[in-house]
Amino acid sequence: MSIDFSRYPKTTLDRFKKFHGANPHVYREFKKHAFAIRNTGRQKYSAEIIVNVIRWHRDLQTGGDVFKINNDFKSIYARLLAHNHPEFEDFFEFRNHAPNWGKLSEEERRRRGDD
Repeated sequence: MSIDFSRYPKTTLDRFKKFHGANPHVYREFKKHAFAIRNTGRQKYSAEIIVNVIRWHRDLQTGGDVFKINNDFKSIYARLLAHNHPEFEDFFEFRNHAPNWGKLSEEERRRRGDD
């Protein structure tokens, strides 16, 4: 799978690269949990659940982003895993449309804690 990073704003990619460089264990955990759930026979699964499992079990004390594992990074981790392990190309649902970055209303940003 080729990773289309053009769907992400440059600032998101820059924050991800910094976070990933400081916290390579997050990708290792993501991969470990994805393989574990796939080995149970699941054909599809959620990157969001995997990230939340990592958050729950490790109560991560990570460097970088204030939000620990930023929610913006979930789909990047899923795409990275599918790129490195093509057997995961159909495991996650990858949306083809570009997200509506930067176009959230003030209320939506407040609700998400992005203000």
